Amino acid sequence: MQEKRIDLEVKAHYSASLLHRNGLLPQTLTGLADAVRSVRGTAAYTGWLGYYSPAISRMKYPLYLILIFSLLSCQPHDNSSPAEANPVATADTAATVPAAPAAPDSAFLIIAGERIGQVQLGMTAEQLNNTLGEADSGDAAMGKALLFWVSKGNSGPRQYVAVYTVNNFDGQDTPPKVQQVQVTSPRFRTASGIGTGNSLPEIRQGYGQLQPLAYYTNAQQQKVYVYDAQPQGIAFEVTVPDSVCSAITVHQPGEDVTGTYLPIHPDMTRLQ
Repeated sequence: MQEKRIDLEVKAHYSASLLHRNGLLPQTLTGLADAVRSVRGTAAYTGWLGYYSPAISRMKYPLYLILIFSLLSCQPHDNSSPAEANPVATADTAATVPAAPAAPDSAFLIIAGERIGQVQLGMTAEQLNNTLGEADSGDAAMGKALLFWVSKGNSGPRQYVAVYTVNNFDGQDTPPKVQQVQVTSPRFRTASGIGTGNSLPEIRQGYGQLQPLAYYTNAQQQKVYVYDAQPQGIAFEVTVPDSVCSAITVHQPGEDVTGTYLPIHPDMTRLQ
């Protein structure tokens, strides 16, 4: 029930955002008159406006929606197939089908349960340092370390790579190893093209077993939900109200990271 409630909240914000962005929420009901004119003709527009003008100011959105759906249902339907209606258009459409997205560079490839770019799960802290160089910042305590590599430059938002390493203290002098890695840059993509900037519905197409793990409030006072695909070993941070992914984390497949998710956000509330 909790998962359904969270999904409904995210989807509601996402739908409202899309309608607002595309100008589909008119400020007054008088906009419906233009819809009548475009669909039913000028005569219907004149009659509709004369009849409903006294009531427009009293109408609310539920009635508006009912009228819109009724109006659209009255539109004539063309039973002919697309090819019969316009074979030339069909040929043009087939010719302009966009090509599949190019495979991402291996240096920016996300593989669930394995690696992000050049940072691989299980690599030692020394290997990590040799690969990315010295971290820009970090925090370490009790054999655990959270390290950050931050993008340079003044243009655009600052992006980062965050790596969480753990020393198991097994008595064999084993060095700390990478347990989780997170990125915010849209340059990092899965083989199917999923990365930050994708919406939650798009992510679900490739990761149907997503479960809400936690949520927190970011610096812009937006609520951010963490969705985890535990079997594959990948988690997505989704920002409300746009329902857009803002960060991706790779961890060991099948691992429950409820209590060990990257300790980046101290106000994070766990849902499990």
